[in-house]
Amino acid sequence: MSRLPVIPGDASPAVSGPADALEVGKRPGVHADLGDEDLEGVLVAFYAAVADDPLLARYFAVVDMAAHMPRIVAFWSTMLFHTGRYSGNAFRPHQSMPGLTAEHFRHWVTTLERTVDARFAGEYTERMKDLAHRIAYSMQLRLGITPSEEYRSDF
Repeated sequence: MSRLPVIPGDASPAVSGPADALEVGKRPGVHADLGDEDLEGVLVAFYAAVADDPLLARYFAVVDMAAHMPRIVAFWSTMLFHTGRYSGNAFRPHQSMPGLTAEHFRHWVTTLERTVDARFAGEYTERMKDLAHRIAYSMQLRLGITPSEEYRSDF
């Protein structure tokens, strides 16, 4: 099983109910918006949820997530905040994951959205979710998988 770094208590607040059920600022632990400094905490929480997910866990069980997390954070930092911290090919590892379907990608995006929405609200929060949809869509096409949803061009 992959091990993740410990999440500080304030980086992973417990939220009950749907993320959109309460106004921003009135949801416990929800910050005004996602910042570059928040990426590690939210991504650790996301991949912890993935590690416990019956559909997705097997694809990440062989990955040393503690060692891989800096690359994932650098990827999202570059995508969202244009920091230029990531270099590499994010698609390559997905080529060797047998049995991926549109349902896997849909579930990955849904899990990411829930994780982000439980902690943040604002422009960059929405941008991260839109990027997740675009990345999932693009990866599915490159893998020869028919995406389960339309391309989102509202970013």
